[in-house]
Amino acid sequence: MPAIPFYTIGVFAPIFAKEFGWSFGVIFGGLSLLAGAILIVGPFFAPLIDKFGARMVASTSLPCLSLSYMTLAASNGSVTQYYVSWLAIAIFGLGATPVVFTRVINNAFGERRGLALGIVLSGAGLFAFLVKPLAQLLIEAGGWRVAILVVGTMPIVIACPMVLWGFASLPSRPAGTEPTMSKALEGMAAREAFRSRHFWLLAIVFIPMSLAIAAPLPNIENILRSLTLSPNEVVQLASLVGIAAVAGRLLGGVLVDRFWAPAVGTVILMLGAVSCLILSLSQVSFPVACIAILLLGFTSGLEFDLMSYLVARYLGMRSYSTTYATLYGIFVVGAFIGPSLFGFVFDRVGTYSGILQTCALLLVAGAGTILLLGPYPIREKRASD
Repeated sequence: MPAIPFYTIGVFAPIFAKEFGWSFGVIFGGLSLLAGAILIVGPFFAPLIDKFGARMVASTSLPCLSLSYMTLAASNGSVTQYYVSWLAIAIFGLGATPVVFTRVINNAFGERRGLALGIVLSGAGLFAFLVKPLAQLLIEAGGWRVAILVVGTMPIVIACPMVLWGFASLPSRPAGTEPTMSKALEGMAAREAFRSRHFWLLAIVFIPMSLAIAAPLPNIENILRSLTLSPNEVVQLASLVGIAAVAGRLLGGVLVDRFWAPAVGTVILMLGAVSCLILSLSQVSFPVACIAILLLGFTSGLEFDLMSYLVARYLGMRSYSTTYATLYGIFVVGAFIGPSLFGFVFDRVGTYSGILQTCALLLVAGAGTILLLGPYPIREKRASD
């Protein structure tokens, strides 16, 4: 979470609209509800990672995420029931977000931290590449309810066993008591971080970044249809987002290890602005649309790993779970309210042109703001709290 609901809702949205008569604004409103729950509950949930350990939290949350997502298959036209499913996904999936996994990676890696984060988080991009054609195949074979149930099994069948195996060597209570975990105490305490200039600059950057990069993705099929592309071309292009995101995570991870991370972020955000401007046109050719999709996917691939890298470098690991969870919640608000906003605008004016141009401006503003972070802080590790 949020990969499963975020990358699949665009496949099911036209079906819900046709079968239940819902507007796209209502359908993507589920993401907005999810965002609100993560923002409110996420920071209070983060200390559980420190108390019980990443392995326990993730292995408990992943099956709950599966079951919650499967309840969408029971949708019967009731918007209330539909939103309750989204609320369950948000609450029970909190232990399966990047907050958990990036904490483990940031503690384990130093010199090659960016690449390690890129490799781990590229799983979401690979999932995005595979799940759209898989869901479409399942819909054609057994209907949309079967497709939701099959996709919903993935956290239990694939992710949970890997967490139980891969996290087996982690301390069960990583509260700084183990010698290998002393690095977690490097940096600011949560209260100090929330008062720092770096925290608020990161918040200012990630709000427009989340809206402008993440919001178009669930709407990408409908955006491409509005560019007068054929249905076959739309499917091909939508599938490219995942591969481009994987490339963005891996290359971005290598770049932030070698160069100043804010400068890397600035360049990639500008590429995202170019993509939004291309998609805002009334009509584009397949090759040009392909370039725009690759740029958008590449930019989206940098989001979570850049955020976690910057939090670790500028705020430190001492209160990482709480500070990252808070910034992640802020990011998710833009990422999940944005799709609903896109759907609302399209329902009213019948085009995405204006809102995509606004996203381009937001990305340019974010590209300039991120440079204000300045040099990486130099701090000493604290042996005890």
